[in-house]
Amino acid sequence: MKATANEKHEIDQHLTGEPAIAKARQLLPSFRTAMLVTKSADNGELHMRPMALQGDLSNFGGTLWFFADDRSHKIHEIDRDPRVFLVFQNDRDSRYLQLAGTASAVTDRAKMRELYTPEIRTWFPEGVDDPHLMLLRIDVTNGTFWETPGGVVQVLAALTKSVVTGTPGKGGRSGTMDL
Repeated sequence: MKATANEKHEIDQHLTGEPAIAKARQLLPSFRTAMLVTKSADNGELHMRPMALQGDLSNFGGTLWFFADDRSHKIHEIDRDPRVFLVFQNDRDSRYLQLAGTASAVTDRAKMRELYTPEIRTWFPEGVDDPHLMLLRIDVTNGTFWETPGGVVQVLAALTKSVVTGTPGKGGRSGTMDL
């Protein structure tokens, strides 16, 4: 699909390799949850649900982890098609991130103990020994980010410029990442 002139204008940077990982590492700690998008095993429709991020995101090296129940629809959908998207939104800091990758179900109890927090007990009262507890490993391949350093003040300045000059404002930076 060919990008329109406006879409081309929106992308400022194209990062690859370590600079892309560093950018994701910079952005990820500002998010608490991600919306995980999978493809339905039944009819091919897209499903989206919130997932709590796990681990120290400032050490991101290309893999993200989430706790899951092995009986859940998302696990069955991933078994059928492991391609997933993660969507992150932080309106307060004007940061947004979309990551694509490949998901796999993992039953590594040592990794579960490493990532486990008391909050997980909300969904898995038996803790790490819950027989249905598993990890969802997502190996990120690429993504897109949007951010507005200066947050709302920067957005308001861009709006003011747009109103005064009659030209589209640009309130921040965006780019693509290939990990």
